[in-house]
Amino acid sequence: MKEKSVEPLRPLTLLFYITCISLVIMVLSPVEIPINDSFTMNVFTLDNLSPLPDTTQKELDFIADIQSKVENAEVLTSDTLDFEEEDSSKYANVEDTVLQEERYEPVVPARQAIEFPPQAPDALNAFFASLQSLSKKPNLIRILHYGDSQIEGDRISSYLRERFQHRFGGCGVGLVPVYVRGNVRATLFTSYSPNWTKYAYIDQKKNPRHNKLGLLTEYDRFTNPTVHEDSLHSEMKHAWVRFTDPQLGHKKATTIENVKFIYRSPSAPLAFQLNLNGDEIIDKLDLPKNTNLAIHKVPLKTNFNKIQVHLGSKGNPEVLGVAFDCNTGVALDNVSIRGSSGFEIPRMNRDFMKQQVEALQVKLIVVQFGVNISGEGNYSLSYYERMFYRQYNYLKSLHPEACVLVVSVSDRARKKGTRFESYPSVEIIRQAQKNAAMRAGCAFWDLRDAMGGQNSMSSWVNNKPSLAQSDYTHFNARGAKLVGEMLYNALNNAYDDYKKQVQ
Repeated sequence: MKEKSVEPLRPLTLLFYITCISLVIMVLSPVEIPINDSFTMNVFTLDNLSPLPDTTQKELDFIADIQSKVENAEVLTSDTLDFEEEDSSKYANVEDTVLQEERYEPVVPARQAIEFPPQAPDALNAFFASLQSLSKKPNLIRILHYGDSQIEGDRISSYLRERFQHRFGGCGVGLVPVYVRGNVRATLFTSYSPNWTKYAYIDQKKNPRHNKLGLLTEYDRFTNPTVHEDSLHSEMKHAWVRFTDPQLGHKKATTIENVKFIYRSPSAPLAFQLNLNGDEIIDKLDLPKNTNLAIHKVPLKTNFNKIQVHLGSKGNPEVLGVAFDCNTGVALDNVSIRGSSGFEIPRMNRDFMKQQVEALQVKLIVVQFGVNISGEGNYSLSYYERMFYRQYNYLKSLHPEACVLVVSVSDRARKKGTRFESYPSVEIIRQAQKNAAMRAGCAFWDLRDAMGGQNSMSSWVNNKPSLAQSDYTHFNARGAKLVGEMLYNALNNAYDDYKKQVQ
């Protein structure tokens, strides 16, 4: 019996009908189907067949140019102050100042310019005036860089520090805490005795017993706190902290001209000893008890490998930080608060913060938050604008000559179907930050737009070589340098405009 043959067009016709029906379904289907309050099913649509608009890949030809600028800058800033280690002790009580002429740097167009409020086009002028005066009057000015885990490990900050110190003078890593969670920064390693406790509103072991926190948004204790703040322990308690050059960062990071020990000791005197590179005692004395801000400065001109501080007290001293600085130029402090959006900053004692800003000559506060609130969920623009405005207004109130520069949230991506796209909340947070900065009279730099705009994080992750981590949230070391270069270049452009105005 002869078998019945299948006409070859029938399978093709069937495949054609299936394809047409699938396309109709994909066109008409919603992107998401809510299943319940906590679960949504993603539906494959035509959009998944085409890649996202490659906003940064076509624009990110600028990456190669910025990378070359970073490499050139690292060569230029590789010089260091050549202090002889064996002669370091003879500088222990020397307070000399050497003026450095401001180095010329060509001004190139900024990838993303700094924006100024209409009512405050001079929002950074006080900072620029301080920079310009450094080559005429010996002084040390500080830049505080507040941020979340995006700047943890001295990322972005260390690059900005290198650029500023190369151009205007200065050395050292600036202000650092004695208690750190792991050694994640390449500029300084910290180790300490096990009896330290950190007190802070965020990322802490214990909540503060009061609101007199340091510029680093914390204070650290090494004696067990008693019920009464002014009570004494029957025996002296001891602790130590050691700062070591990891030999991974910039050479100027461990080149210093002085060490500042910043503390409060309201209930008893504090025994202090500083050792250099092992057993060499540079400074040893009893610091008096002090209920307010106290800064003990140790002149020490050296390139150090290791500095160790030994402390002892019968009371409950609070260490606010240790600063490694030059006598003149620019110091830049990295203040990374993991898990924070900066909303706790206004809780700190305003008068005590003012004392610190004045005493440590803070001239610019860079504030960079937003990653921790740029996830899933419903976001209220007005709520976040109000919270950021409170934060920026507080920082502006600390000193009339301390300028505030707001850096927007960076792009952050999530997986949708087969690809990654920006969280919708990123745009809401960015707009809230910009609105709040304009209202508060602060300068504003749009990091999200500097990266390339919406969906740019995906391109940063997939760039060759990669510029961000596979969590599609954080920059890697290479990307952090690029961000630092773009921000420094934007500041350099604004500084050049200022100099033209005052000529």
